[in-house]
Amino acid sequence: MAKFLDLIERSVIMQSLLPILFGGASVVLWICGRPVPSELLQLTWVCVAFWMGAKTQSHLDGLDAKKAQGTMASTRGGGV
Repeated sequence: MAKFLDLIERSVIMQSLLPILFGGASVVLWICGRPVPSELLQLTWVCVAFWMGAKTQSHLDGLDAKKAQGTMASTRGGGV
């Protein structure tokens, strides 16, 4: 199960498609006047939350990497 979640976490396309598919299905059901199952709405929110969390973590990792590069650059050239 951990490997499956790791693969899902790395797949940006899958992370983006699942919220769109679940959200689109909810909207289509609502427009057609059919009841939208609560499970579908919950899956939509879970996928959106996971997607946003992964995007935020990716952004924070990028900031940490830039900060580390800046720290390394300042320690290399500062002793002249």
